Amino acid sequence: MLFNSWEFAILLFITFVMYYAVPSGVKIVKSWQVSVALLASTVFYGWEDYRLLFLLALSCVSNSFATGLIIQYKLANQQNKVVRAVQWAVMLNLLLLFVFKYASFVMGIIPGIPLAWIQEAKSIPLPIGISFYTFHGISMIVDVGRGEITREADEIMANQSNVPRVKKYLFGVRDIGFYLLFFPQLVAGPIIKAKNFWPQIKSKRIADIDWSVVIKSLILGYFFKMVVADNISEQTVHLTTSNITFMSGLDLICLLYGYGFQIFADFAGYSLIAIGLAGLFGYNFPANFNFPYISTSVTEFWQRWHMSLSSWLRDYLYIPLGGNRKGEVRTYLNLFLVMFLGGLWHGAAWKFALWGTCHGLLLAAERIGKSLYKNKNPNILISCLGWVYTFHAVTLLWLTFLMPDMKQICLFFTQALSGNKIHGPYLFVPIFFGFFVCVYHLFGLIYEKRKALLTRYQNTTVEGLIYGALIFMIVTNSGAPQGFLYFQF
Repeated sequence: MLFNSWEFAILLFITFVMYYAVPSGVKIVKSWQVSVALLASTVFYGWEDYRLLFLLALSCVSNSFATGLIIQYKLANQQNKVVRAVQWAVMLNLLLLFVFKYASFVMGIIPGIPLAWIQEAKSIPLPIGISFYTFHGISMIVDVGRGEITREADEIMANQSNVPRVKKYLFGVRDIGFYLLFFPQLVAGPIIKAKNFWPQIKSKRIADIDWSVVIKSLILGYFFKMVVADNISEQTVHLTTSNITFMSGLDLICLLYGYGFQIFADFAGYSLIAIGLAGLFGYNFPANFNFPYISTSVTEFWQRWHMSLSSWLRDYLYIPLGGNRKGEVRTYLNLFLVMFLGGLWHGAAWKFALWGTCHGLLLAAERIGKSLYKNKNPNILISCLGWVYTFHAVTLLWLTFLMPDMKQICLFFTQALSGNKIHGPYLFVPIFFGFFVCVYHLFGLIYEKRKALLTRYQNTTVEGLIYGALIFMIVTNSGAPQGFLYFQF
């Protein structure tokens, strides 16, 4: 079910009404609200294919079982068993992800594997959002193991003699399921760490909704998705077909820039919608994008783009690998390894490995450069050159996301250098709708440099007119409905 569908609008309305149907102060408010949201999430995820719910239920129950077991070991002060339980639970989560996402890819690079086996593995459908809810499951396990989620342990400790054995092992299956399945972030994030989400699970009041954040996030999110991304996608899709052989170099470059704008608008739009929807139900999601296209280095880009993934990789992969605590060589290796695995997280294909490898090498090179010139502050010229380099490096590497395979990527460069002068009708749409992404980032740059200049217009008539114009464009200029790009990951 898509956020930009009438089915979702109906589901959201019914869920919102039922969610706040029980008056605040009643003892069962929290249980009622969590149950309603969990039911709505189940309908949301299983709408297109109910069979996906079985895998989601398996992930939910197994992670609930592991969480309860880890809590029991912690209460008994059996740290060795805690460590082993966390390790096994993480491995089982990764095994689930491997079977559905990477089995065919790995089998394809191992010599001697029968082709029939590989084809059978490729026939396994990729469940939507499996990467995201698997990462949520790992976050739940690790945060509990680290002692960063204590409320459940405190509750069991207070009622240890009265807690049934089944509840000890499957403790909080409803709340853990709610964390894994909460529909605003279920399919494509943002990736919310358990330690940040769990304390928010409590009774909510409609009077506490921050309507300003909710409305602005939803309007801007739907504008980016329905007006910018969906319109540009009608043109960039030609890069993935044989039409590429008839395009000029200018067409190709323009469409590549267009895809850079499209993928930002699509994913940032999804994240903003998720933030707005979560706010409707009293939950605070962190920002996932912070004007990434004004970055002056790839390092800064990853501090601004898909920040929830960057933060997750840092906390659960980079730091456990040693981070920057084991010398320069190990630091560079860790940076490369994290980005390489981050690339494969996006998909089981060599093109994603290439994307992660290139980003990893760029991060390592920038770190070396920073260590050599650590006492030099960049001037305006250096910052501008850094922006040009970063924007074009990032945009060029988006080809690995857009193109179906490495062969099509090579064809792009061959055609771009062929000298074909015949231009097609591909220029206007990416330029026109990409303009809004540029304006948005210009606003971000001004906001960061001259915050007081723009703050005075918040919650004023001027801001109201801007959001009114966005609503008008959503109604009158939306493109053909498209699925969200990150659903495939």
